[in-house]
Amino acid sequence: MTEPNDENEMHEVSRLRFDCPHCGSFMKVRTSKTHLPEYRELYLHCTNEFKCGYRCKAALSVSETLAPSYCPNPDVDIKPSPWLMRRLGLEAQGQIRLGEFLPPKKESQQ
Repeated sequence: MTEPNDENEMHEVSRLRFDCPHCGSFMKVRTSKTHLPEYRELYLHCTNEFKCGYRCKAALSVSETLAPSYCPNPDVDIKPSPWLMRRLGLEAQGQIRLGEFLPPKKESQQ
């Protein structure tokens, strides 16, 4: 896979793919609703409209943090993954450095 050249290509690369559980055709997200920053309801329609016509509602949620945000939202509380917790423990012991995974520390004002 090649690196995307612009924002549109990046969007295409990261597009979610759902297959119809009945006929196997591609399903499109027709609309979605968000109730929380880490949760979204998706309304899916089977693209095989005339032979299948299946429609459903799905839930998409963020389950674990793999790398903390550089600009964390104080209203969002997503548990850190076991992988991140192990690395944070190793960093606290001085065994590894996670500089690229953690937000930059704010300098104290003098």
